[in-house]
Amino acid sequence: MPTLSYPAALLQGKCPRCRKGDIFTYPIGNHLFQFNKMNETCPHCEVRLEPEPGFYQGAMYVGYGITVMCILVVSFVLYFAGHPPAWVYTTTVIGVMILLIPFNYRYSRILYLYFFGGIGFDSSY
Repeated sequence: MPTLSYPAALLQGKCPRCRKGDIFTYPIGNHLFQFNKMNETCPHCEVRLEPEPGFYQGAMYVGYGITVMCILVVSFVLYFAGHPPAWVYTTTVIGVMILLIPFNYRYSRILYLYFFGGIGFDSSY
């Protein structure tokens, strides 16, 4: 099985060390209410996916950035689609953000692990 590239592994939520094992226990489409279940170690290379206790508290900042980006995109789309009243902006943004909770949670943790986890790629796995 060929090794995934860095962007492909990041987008698919694979381990940063081997790029083969899954970071999360379940796929995002299945088990919708268990989107937050993470593997403690990579099922393929056994690297610890939580480098230190409380590591993922910093992922809140990444999640905040994703949230701001989504709010800006939705607001620009609504503005250029006809500039609706303020309540439409509010309800649309809240609805979109509720729908994107699993995505935001997962990718804020994945991005934080890849950028600040200190786990480098090892081709021997």
